[in-house]
Amino acid sequence: MKVAVRQYYLGFVSLYGIVAGIPFVPPLLHVFMPDSTAFAEYLYPPLGDIEWIAVAATIGILMSTTFVVFVSCQSARRIHPVVPAILTAGSFLSVCALIALYVPFVRHIPVHSVNLDVPVSIGYQRTAVAVQAYPQWSDWAMLQDAGPREEQIQKLWTQHSICVVREFLWLFHTLTLGCFLSVVSLAVYQHAAEEPLSESELPKPAAQ
Repeated sequence: MKVAVRQYYLGFVSLYGIVAGIPFVPPLLHVFMPDSTAFAEYLYPPLGDIEWIAVAATIGILMSTTFVVFVSCQSARRIHPVVPAILTAGSFLSVCALIALYVPFVRHIPVHSVNLDVPVSIGYQRTAVAVQAYPQWSDWAMLQDAGPREEQIQKLWTQHSICVVREFLWLFHTLTLGCFLSVVSLAVYQHAAEEPLSESELPKPAAQ
């Protein structure tokens, strides 16, 4: 059974809407309350100077995801039971990939002047300046000496390696949230399709 756009989005004004809002929490909390808690630092990957652009792109994709699910369900005769399972598996695999990127490429550097650990993302290839100035130094030691500022990161790691790492961090984080939201949106559509139409939404009989 097909569902009207209005009926579909009204389905989010419920418990489903609360669950669907969860993917929007990490990017918004990271931007507006970055130092609220230590846990907030892990909710969105540190992407340097492009964080605002990345957050805007993530939110835009998440909002588009609900409409893509609606259009897909409208064109399909029924929602195959395997689709939510595939999306759930995609979210799980994206989290695994994100963890695999966090371990080697995200560093938390203590800044004692403000009593705060600053999360930064680095590249996979050091520059000639870093190799010459910090031979055999660890990532933590270099950043503690040079400072966890973006300009220093750009000097210590090549720009290409930094861009590649940050693109993958953003991609897998957004994919994790998008897959989760898609599963919730499918549930909203299914629930809306099973609900009886109200009198205002029933087709009116043709005039005699």
